[in-house]
Amino acid sequence: MKECKKFLIIANELKDIDLKWSKYTDELIRSKGFETRLHVGLDSEGLTDCFDDTDVIIVMGGDGTMLRISHALSGRNIPVIGVNLGTVGFMTEVVVSEIDSMIGRLISGDYRIEERMMLKGIVTDGTESKVAYALNDIVFARENALRLIAVRIYVNDKHFDTCEADGILVATPTGSTGYNLSAGGPIVKGDARLMVMTPISPYSLSRRSVIFGAEDRITLEILRKRKDIECSGLVSFDGAETFKMELGSKVDIEVSPYTFSVVKLDDSSVYEILRKKLGG
Repeated sequence: MKECKKFLIIANELKDIDLKWSKYTDELIRSKGFETRLHVGLDSEGLTDCFDDTDVIIVMGGDGTMLRISHALSGRNIPVIGVNLGTVGFMTEVVVSEIDSMIGRLISGDYRIEERMMLKGIVTDGTESKVAYALNDIVFARENALRLIAVRIYVNDKHFDTCEADGILVATPTGSTGYNLSAGGPIVKGDARLMVMTPISPYSLSRRSVIFGAEDRITLEILRKRKDIECSGLVSFDGAETFKMELGSKVDIEVSPYTFSVVKLDDSSVYEILRKKLGG
């Protein structure tokens, strides 16, 4: 791969206390004679300017920090590698003890790029439409904590199912190890191209996850099941953007034209990594 000479370090100051590891990485890169910039915080202000003329982004944080960066990139195809300062860290590639080795391999071009698919959602409320993107998942959930939400599901404009549940989530392979996993959905190889739809606490013993192809389009809309119950919900994109849904609102979900470029150093198979992360 391309030898990296210009680095951008993005530090989550809540994870990297006193910026200990971010500063260490910054000084290490400079000591080797290469360019580096250190951006502290995840606010978009000033961050997008840092993306110009950058070979690789090093994210100091956890999976949540990686998700935030995927949204900030807005389709820019810049490779990203994460240093895990969080908990499980499915998306982060290295731990702090591997920082020296990571920098050496990035400088020498000894790495590979894995393209992760993203989702595009079009939220329609009456005549107004909004577009948002997700690396992990799009979650259509109830707004009232004490009542289920009824969702009518279409696939490629054909009625597929109607489900009463706490919600419905549509996940990418990357997101299969997130909320989808907690909801009982399957784990999918990260670089696959497919969508996983999983009901969240469904009011049925027969509801299961369904896997759809990358060419499919899924539509979720609120359905009124009982006349005496108000119909409202929320649709969330990676927890970063959330829109309120009323009766008649819908979200159309399909594979995004954007991808998220992840730097891979570990030659272990995805199944070995899963075993280590899940404590098997």
